[in-house]
Amino acid sequence: MNTESKFAELKEKEREARKQIIVESAQALFAKKPFYEVGMRDVADEAGVSPATLYRYFPSQEDLFVEAFIQDIAAVSLEFENMVKKEQPATIEEFAITYVDHLFQNESTFQMMTYILLKDHLDKSVLAKFGSVTRIFLDAFEKLLKRYGTEEDVRLYVHAFIAAMTGIIIAFRIHPVKEKAEIREHILNITRITADLFSNKLIK
Repeated sequence: MNTESKFAELKEKEREARKQIIVESAQALFAKKPFYEVGMRDVADEAGVSPATLYRYFPSQEDLFVEAFIQDIAAVSLEFENMVKKEQPATIEEFAITYVDHLFQNESTFQMMTYILLKDHLDKSVLAKFGSVTRIFLDAFEKLLKRYGTEEDVRLYVHAFIAAMTGIIIAFRIHPVKEKAEIREHILNITRITADLFSNKLIK
């Protein structure tokens, strides 16, 4: 590798390092308050860069949200893949509990996901990145069903399953009286019931 190539490689590594610092700064802020209250200037201040520098890495707030979402999901995606690949694959209930509990325990991730799902007129590149991440869940659950020999219209049931699991969190994640631990247990009980319905339908 010549000197010019080495310099270019070093520059790219520095760029990726700065980008990662920005994402981690955003995630640190998301842990303190709802992500929709975090502005780009807040992230720039946390990362120790100027707003102009921040926008060079992330042209819009949605770009930054999606990148933070992608990095969070990338970690848990390995768990889903292992659940499907192991000799005795996970049950539908185990898959459902893992999906729902991760989103319930990681409020900022859930908020970012629902924001992107409900936001009108998102940039196509943002939607493409988001789609690539959500396919992790869809593909993993489809593989799980196929390992159990499901012969139904698998992808349709995959969509129904993910929609049902996400809907459970949306419907029950907030309660005016109950503590978080009680809410979580209620959500997981509903998740088990729903997963059982899918199991009875799809696994012979």
